Amino acid sequence: MTAPNSSAARTIGWLLCRVIVPLWVLTGAVFKLVESSPKLLPKETILKVVDGMGIDLYLGLATLIALEFLAVAVMFFLARFARAMAIFMLSVFCLVLLGEMVRGNFADCGCLGANSPPPWLMLGIDGGLLLAVLLLKPRVAGPAEIKKWVIPVTAVFMIAGTAASYGIVIRAGRAPVEIVQIPDEPRETQSDRVSKTAAGGVRPSPQPTVQPDGTIDNPTPAPLPSYFFVSDIESWVGKPWREVELVQLMREWPSDLDGAKRHIIFYSRTCDHCEEMFRKDLVGELAAPVTAVEIPASKTQLRGDNPWSMPQTQCQLLTLPIGTDWILTAPLIITIENGVVTCAEEGNHRRCMGLE
Repeated sequence: MTAPNSSAARTIGWLLCRVIVPLWVLTGAVFKLVESSPKLLPKETILKVVDGMGIDLYLGLATLIALEFLAVAVMFFLARFARAMAIFMLSVFCLVLLGEMVRGNFADCGCLGANSPPPWLMLGIDGGLLLAVLLLKPRVAGPAEIKKWVIPVTAVFMIAGTAASYGIVIRAGRAPVEIVQIPDEPRETQSDRVSKTAAGGVRPSPQPTVQPDGTIDNPTPAPLPSYFFVSDIESWVGKPWREVELVQLMREWPSDLDGAKRHIIFYSRTCDHCEEMFRKDLVGELAAPVTAVEIPASKTQLRGDNPWSMPQTQCQLLTLPIGTDWILTAPLIITIENGVVTCAEEGNHRRCMGLE
């Protein structure tokens, strides 16, 4: 067995702190930079904190990516600080992942983009690397080995990483959206009908008209933000449904939201829990009417790769508008009775539907 202070152990320690860990951190930073979406950030431990501080989530994402690039620069080029930075970064990663799991997120951490491993697996990797860095102290370069180019190269790497982080991410948040249509995108939207009536010289009626599917157009839809995120949806309970921000962003509404009980469930066609919900709880006769609203997969597409097929259901089917980064944990349910929200839950639907 290799002793922790042996020459081989110190060489392994050097490789960990100067090559393996910085490349691991760099990989995560690049994935986040390429996708440039705040939904990649851990929701419970990062997004809610950043949002609670009133910071724009794109700005928060850019800052975190820039900090990762700074950490990589230190580990690559500043030997005397490499081990301390590796321990710090891996410790932060482990604490964030533990926080996500303690708060019930076992599905996705966003560490490596949209298709990240679950938090428990990432915790195993980061925890293993952290333990190795703690046990295997690297050999450290002496003062005579410090090259003149180290400081300027480190500075250039830091500046380039910071500039790329802020430039690319902030631009992604503000860029106009080029919507990609897909063959099975559902039904004609409000904007389609308004465009047709305007082209024909007919002004749309100021009073919402109930459509054959039991919906009405939102007469004054709120402008689409670059992203939508809410820290605490339970704050909606007790509010009239017209004051709920998410409902205001819908382009169409069920026509009976001021009447008896109705559930509005926001779901994704790539969410396994949502598919199970449709096949198990949203079949046959429903105790109360349900409007199922599909969450777009991205700013430009309604559905991602390999969406599940919609089973037969009695639900009224609508979609949220494309063009916003919808940072929602599906399924998200709002129960409305006599015009007031009586239940709201994210990541589950059974409590509000009385199925528990």
